[in-house]
Amino acid sequence: MSDSRLVRSSADLARLVEDGYAVRVVNSFLVIDDIPFVDDAAQVQWGSFLCPLDLSGDTAVAPSSHVMCFVGGVPRDKDGNPIDGLVNESVEKWSASPELTASCGFSQKPEGGYPDYYEKVTHYVAMVIGPAQAVAPEVTPLTFKPVETDEGDGVFRYLDTFSSRAGITEMNARLALKKVVIVGLGGTGAYLLDLLAKTPVQALHLYDKDVFRTHNAFRSPSAASLADLKEGLKKVDYYKRMYSRMRRHIAAHPVNVTSENVGEILDADFVFLAMDTSLDKKVIIETLTVNGIAFIDTGVGVGKNADRVDGQIRVTTSLPGRSEHIERDGIISYFAGEDAEYDTNLQVAELNSFAATLAVYRYKKYLGFYADAENELHTVYAVGSNGLYNRYNNSMNQDQGIGSEAEPVSGSADAGDGAEAAA
Repeated sequence: MSDSRLVRSSADLARLVEDGYAVRVVNSFLVIDDIPFVDDAAQVQWGSFLCPLDLSGDTAVAPSSHVMCFVGGVPRDKDGNPIDGLVNESVEKWSASPELTASCGFSQKPEGGYPDYYEKVTHYVAMVIGPAQAVAPEVTPLTFKPVETDEGDGVFRYLDTFSSRAGITEMNARLALKKVVIVGLGGTGAYLLDLLAKTPVQALHLYDKDVFRTHNAFRSPSAASLADLKEGLKKVDYYKRMYSRMRRHIAAHPVNVTSENVGEILDADFVFLAMDTSLDKKVIIETLTVNGIAFIDTGVGVGKNADRVDGQIRVTTSLPGRSEHIERDGIISYFAGEDAEYDTNLQVAELNSFAATLAVYRYKKYLGFYADAENELHTVYAVGSNGLYNRYNNSMNQDQGIGSEAEPVSGSADAGDGAEAAA
């Protein structure tokens, strides 16, 4: 059994990890690393706690032994003298491996024993680190080291301690779709990937034929190195390499989705479109709609207005049984030049990232992660007025969000993710 699976199923071990302790399991022993202690010379050193794990299936149960062993030395008080009543020479000195063989053992038994490993570990930690912190107040056993996972433990390469700490594990599980597709990895598409990679979706499929170039680096997540740019990787390969450090099951497709290969994405649970205007885009949207595939299309349409940047961001959602607004009201443009005002190649990182955030926010609302009072299908953000306007929602005013004063965009704010596909 892997460390991560055992931690996930054992509340006491999970709590230790959430607090920041360096937890691992070696040959059925619980090991807590990075414990500061004082040695005979009154100097701070680092060691590990070691004790056997008692399990019921894949879950830790109350420890049967109150004994704890220590690897790396013999803890002393702040002056290098023995700690009264801590070290017990008569206890067995356990060994989980040649490198994890106990230097000494402790025997502190509370009335009724320890109810779980959290109580046992923190009790002994308090006895050992007090002298260490008296010598060096900054030392701490809370190093927050990641718990590595294996292939059978889900998509993340290390344990997701954020969801448990934030208390959203159950809600986060609603995001574990089997397959999500991102079409287009320009500015908005790259930020979509950045956000979606941190959700438990089982497989992310990326489509884009273009090479990752210097200009892409200035409107993309993270910070590409000069060496990265010199490699001339396809965008999908560059981003797969980057995000595979964190998660598994990212599929790179170095092609654009067109009318010829759109069938490849019809098994998706959800599709994000961050692509330029084109006839292919029209076919893709029609095909997704006919096949009942939920999708969100993003558009960033900005340009120079005198000496300032102005424009709009658009996020349009299509759900099974709720897609008629797209064709009926012409809110997505399919051909460059349909609105010359927004037919530009001006892309700005914060607007790309905002478009991606709005799209993922709407996606998570659809999956029940966020509260969703309006259930809107079309959102426009206007740069100049800082206004956010919804259409096709649950309010009585179906054309515009309640209280909105601006005219919503009918299809002009596309420029695809758009003008970025011209990248």
